[in-house]
Amino acid sequence: MDTSPNRSYYRFFLSLTLILLLILLIRIGFVIHSQSPQRKTYENPVISEEVVRGTLYDRNGKILAIQTPYWGVYFHLTMIDDLPLVSEVVAPFVGMSPQQIEMQAGNYTTYAQIKKKIDPNQVPLLLAELKRTSLTKQVSVVKSMGRDYPASFHASQTIGFTNIDNEGSEGVELTQEAFLNPYPAIGTEESTYGQDITLTLDIDIQYLLDVQMQNIADEHNPDYAVAIVLDAQNGDILGMSSYPWYDPNALAKSTENQKRNHVANYLYEPGSVFKVFSLATVMEAGQADLDEPFLCDGSYTFSMGKNANATIVCTSPHGLVTPNTMIAKSCNGAISHWAMQTDADLFYETLNRFGFNSSYDISLPSKTRSYIADPSTWSGRSEATISFGQELSTTALHLSVGATAFANGGEVLQPHLILKRSDANDTSVLYRRERTVIDRAISAGVADAILLAMEDATKSGGTARSAAVEGVRVGAKTGTSQIMNPETNSYEDGTVLASTLAIVPLDKPKYIIYVGAGNPKGDTQWGSNIASPAIGKIIESLVSQGKVVSDRSDKR
Repeated sequence: MDTSPNRSYYRFFLSLTLILLLILLIRIGFVIHSQSPQRKTYENPVISEEVVRGTLYDRNGKILAIQTPYWGVYFHLTMIDDLPLVSEVVAPFVGMSPQQIEMQAGNYTTYAQIKKKIDPNQVPLLLAELKRTSLTKQVSVVKSMGRDYPASFHASQTIGFTNIDNEGSEGVELTQEAFLNPYPAIGTEESTYGQDITLTLDIDIQYLLDVQMQNIADEHNPDYAVAIVLDAQNGDILGMSSYPWYDPNALAKSTENQKRNHVANYLYEPGSVFKVFSLATVMEAGQADLDEPFLCDGSYTFSMGKNANATIVCTSPHGLVTPNTMIAKSCNGAISHWAMQTDADLFYETLNRFGFNSSYDISLPSKTRSYIADPSTWSGRSEATISFGQELSTTALHLSVGATAFANGGEVLQPHLILKRSDANDTSVLYRRERTVIDRAISAGVADAILLAMEDATKSGGTARSAAVEGVRVGAKTGTSQIMNPETNSYEDGTVLASTLAIVPLDKPKYIIYVGAGNPKGDTQWGSNIASPAIGKIIESLVSQGKVVSDRSDKR
C-alpha cells in the first residue's frame, strides 16, 4: 500500500526533530566539557631544608644566644634483646651508669630517650662503638638544634629562652620570633637564616650590676632586687638585672619567680626616690613659695577641708629646708607643703609628661603601665602623699626613663632594648634604633636645678653619700618606702623597698642608674645603706672600665 502524504510528513518531521535534538545534545556536551575545570596537580614547592635561628649579640658584638647542634641517645626497645648489655656499651659515652640507663629505659615502652644531650666529643666515639658491636639499629644518636646562652644567668629575663621546638618562649626570644626564626624560604638553598639582633645591652655593665645584686642578696636577703643602667643621652638600656635569676641553659631548674623581669614588670610605690620628680613638677608650675625655707620639726600637719587635718611624718626634724636640702635630707614635710601649694591638675599633668601614666614597648612580652589616679578621685591628702612616692604604682624602668628629663634639658627619651637587626648573610642593617623624644616634661633650668640638688644628696649630711665616688660628680636620691599590703590595705604590715636613683657624671650626664631591694631583712632597711653603696660600687666599676672618667689627681 502506498504511504499517505500525512504519514510521510510525520516521518519527516520526526526525523528532523531527532536530528535537531542530537545536535543540541552534542552542543550541550561540548559546552559542559569546555567549561569544566581542568584537572590540576599540586606539587609542594621546594624550600630550605632548615631554618637557622638568628643570633643575639650585645652592643659590643658578644654572643648572648646562638643556635647550636646537640646529640641525644635513644633506644629502640622493641629491637633490643639484651638491655643490660646495650646499657653497658652505651654507659661510658653518656655519663651514666648501666643501672641508671636501665632505669631510664624503664620509663618507656618502645622508643626511650636515654640522654637528651651528650658531650659532642663523645658522638664519633659512640657511633664507632655501636658499629663495632652491631647495635646501630638498636641505638640511635640523633642530632637536634638547640639554643646556647653563653652569658648564663646574666640578663636571662631580658633575653628569654626557646622551647623544645627552638621557638621563642620568653623575653626578646619571644618578641623577635618572626625576625629570628622566619619560615623556610622557597628555593634550592639548603638553609634559611634568621636575622641577627644586636641588643642595647653592654654585657660588661650587666655583669657588674649582677655582682651588686648578688652582694645585696647575700647581705640583706631581699624578696627581690632590681638594677638598671640607662644611657642618659639616647635611652639605650645598657644593663637590666632582676634577682632572683635563672640560667636558660638549665631551664628545668628555674621557677616562675626567677623568670620574672622585676625591672620592667613589677609595679610598686617608689617612695622618696619620687621626690625628684615631685620637686621638678612643683618648680615647673611655679606656684609654691620655694624662696621661703620650710621649717621641719619632724611632722607636717595641713588641712584637708571640712575641719579635717592630715599629718605627714618625717624620719627626724630637718630644721630649715630649701629645695636642695629637701632632696639631700629627704624631707616629707617640705615636699608635701610645696605640692599642696600647686594646682592638683597641673601637678598630675606634669607627672604624666614624665611617663608615670604610660607603658613602654621595649621589645619585651609585657608592657607594664605606670599609674597615678586622676585628680578627680584624690582624697584631701593624695597630692601630699603622691609627692613622696605613695598612692601611685610604677616600675624601676619608668623611674629611670623619667630621669632622662634631668639629663636632657627636660626631654624624656624613649627607652630602647633593640639596637639593630641585621641580615645574617651579608650583615646589612635592616633596622637601627633612633633617639626618640617622647615629651618635654620640664624646662632646662628646672632640670639643671634638680641635678644640683641630687649632687647635694651625695655630700656630707646627705642621704646618698654612699653613692659618691671620688673624682666623679654624682647626683642621687635615696628612698625607703613602705609597700602597702593589698590584702589588709595597710602599710603597717606591708613590706619595705630600699632604693636609690643616680645620674653620673653630672657635668655631662652619661648614665642613669637605679637599684632597689624589696623587703630586705637584717640590721637595716634604708635605701641609703643598701642601694646607695651598691650604686657607688657600680660607678667605681664604670670608672675602672673606662666608661666614666675620674678627675682624681693621681694621674701619672
